[in-house]
Amino acid sequence: MEKHCLKRSKLSVGNREEAEPEEVYHVTSGYEDCSKGLKKWIMEYHERRPGLNMLKQRIDEFIIACEEQEEQEKKQREAQAAEGGWTVVVHHKGRKKTTDSESGIRVGSVAQAAVVEKMAKKKSKEVGLDFYRFQRREAQRNEIVMLQNKFQQDRKRIQQLRAARKFRPY
Repeated sequence: MEKHCLKRSKLSVGNREEAEPEEVYHVTSGYEDCSKGLKKWIMEYHERRPGLNMLKQRIDEFIIACEEQEEQEKKQREAQAAEGGWTVVVHHKGRKKTTDSESGIRVGSVAQAAVVEKMAKKKSKEVGLDFYRFQRREAQRNEIVMLQNKFQQDRKRIQQLRAARKFRPY
């Protein structure tokens, strides 16, 4: 039987010494009908929200069941492939991941030496000639001028080739 206590104290405005002792009201919920009203809603609320331990247990069971199902499907696919004499090749997105044999921790397939080399390349970059904005603009202008000159030369060469051609209908 569960009991809930509601406390109410009456203090007089004048003296605290004249205050009446606390009145305690007991509200019991053991024998009352909980199939209607607010008590029904409260019961449904608590039934829908199990404790953290129960929730963790349900999640663990679900994850284990999913992993077992995936493993079973994988074995079934391998059996079908072996039965037909075929090897099934599957493309996996993302980088290849491996597990460390000693610790069992997943490690990326990128070698440590490659990472160190990449970091060294990043650090070794020196300040180039086009550090300032005006230098970059000047370099772009020079490049555009060179491309225009080359285009004009190509155009002249093509005109000369066309003029040198003879009309040969047959």
